[in-house]
Amino acid sequence: MVIVMSKCCVITGKKALRGNLVSHANNKTNCFFLPNVRKIRLTSRILGRTVTFMVSARGLRTLDKYGGLDAYLQKRTKRRLHEELHPLKRALMKKIESAAIVS
Repeated sequence: MVIVMSKCCVITGKKALRGNLVSHANNKTNCFFLPNVRKIRLTSRILGRTVTFMVSARGLRTLDKYGGLDAYLQKRTKRRLHEELHPLKRALMKKIESAAIVS
């Protein structure tokens, strides 16, 4: 069996887990438990563009808690972000710094 690596949430880091289904007779069958991820389009208001990522249901709740994608990217350190979000955070911070200089 092959683990589907694209089934990974960029917000929470949830990914496929490998385990066993155990019957009443204690027979063990290999199984993969996949996270509830969906391809979601997220809008960055500061950058003025839409990006598409694989996000789990828990990840959507996390984004709501932080107040959206822009606030989430500003509050999280680069070390704690998924590698797909690094270019987006870099562009966001550059845009914020350029707006602060103009003001």
